[in-house]
Amino acid sequence: MRHFLKALAIALLCLFALPVSAQIKHVILISIDGFHPDMYLDQSWPAPNLRALMKSGTYADHCLSVFPSYTYPSHTAMITGAFPASSGVNFNQPIGSKGEWFWDYNAVRVPGLWQVLKSKGMTTAAVEWPVSVNAPVTYNIPEVWADDHPDDRVSEARNHATPGLIAEVEQNATGKLDSTNFNDNYFSLDENAGRAAAYIFQTRKPAFMAVHFACVDGEEHEFGRDADSVRLALAANDRAIGDILEAINKAKLKDSTVVIVTGDHGFATINQIMRPNRLIKKVPAKFIASGGSAFLYRYAETKASDVPGIIKEVTDSLNALPKDKCKLFRIIDRRELDKMGADKDALLALTAQPGLVFSGSVGSAQTTNHGPGTLIQQNKLDGLFIPTSGGHHGYDPNIAEMYTGFIIAGPTINKGGHIKEMRLVDMAPLISKLLNLEFQTPDGKPVPGITTP
Repeated sequence: MRHFLKALAIALLCLFALPVSAQIKHVILISIDGFHPDMYLDQSWPAPNLRALMKSGTYADHCLSVFPSYTYPSHTAMITGAFPASSGVNFNQPIGSKGEWFWDYNAVRVPGLWQVLKSKGMTTAAVEWPVSVNAPVTYNIPEVWADDHPDDRVSEARNHATPGLIAEVEQNATGKLDSTNFNDNYFSLDENAGRAAAYIFQTRKPAFMAVHFACVDGEEHEFGRDADSVRLALAANDRAIGDILEAINKAKLKDSTVVIVTGDHGFATINQIMRPNRLIKKVPAKFIASGGSAFLYRYAETKASDVPGIIKEVTDSLNALPKDKCKLFRIIDRRELDKMGADKDALLALTAQPGLVFSGSVGSAQTTNHGPGTLIQQNKLDGLFIPTSGGHHGYDPNIAEMYTGFIIAGPTINKGGHIKEMRLVDMAPLISKLLNLEFQTPDGKPVPGITTP
């Protein structure tokens, strides 16, 4: 009996010594595009499911995006734990794009959760996740569209999704999907994405699933940060999250599933556009605009020895503007860009104060739609500074308007927990820890205070 009790005690010690993640078999990462913390901190926002998750788990005062605070670099950071300088996904669209975005996962320069989980024989799923075409995802409905129909999110996706998956989802969860009910202009896009994700989780039970909701961002671009339509879009997202939570319960996996809700960036209401390339027409360099930031690149034929002169000429032109205009932006030099993990090829960058966005044009621009946010920086008016309306992102992620949100709930997560700050690059290390994976990321690191001891 003494030997038996001793063996039992050792077994119990070993059991309780197991890592926290041993109880967790599934993680669902939900991204609300354009999500900001007041959407769950302020009870006037219609988000009962978000607040229920917040109460049952841990939330952050804010979560830091990347620079520029754009959708595709941010979602890549969540999966890889890498800033844009490491991942290679620096903007939504590759420089020189004719309309295409960074849809293909082969553009990512570093490993991500998809490869790590596949190497362990674990299943994955993605619904409307940016930069997931050709990703090693077991069950995949990627975000992709044809440039001549940028609002239609299903027609082109049929060519890249896991074979047969969309048809199965249509048969069992959503009904027939088409260019009207899987369209960025209508809340049904996110509602159907939620139904698809819920069905896939309940029937396939992937170890990791990532879901992207796009409609909040679309309303913010058109009407600004806090418009009534933004609240309606969030309500649709909250209901879609409810579908996913219900699927977890139906699958009887609540005791082994962690749910994370985050976003890619915050949002700022805007009132004017600046065209910095108008100031530097004779300089062998140009600015690539990304909403509230703009990055300067030298022309390919210029020499490295020309760079100091280019930088001086550009900064002199900017500093010569009237003081009231200079106050609207600041210049970020290469040393600071390195600290921010921004594109290594940029000579410098501009970041605006909320209210101002940049355009890469030098004059009046023809209005063309190449996806979310691409209409705002085009304007038929001429001038260096042009009035506009709506909302945008892309600013320095340390600006409060660019803060996004973070909520996590499930087994081993601190109930009623609270942390001050999370970063998007820390998402992959967190998920790796929860699923007991070994994954060394370029820039992310575990954040204390989230899981129980």
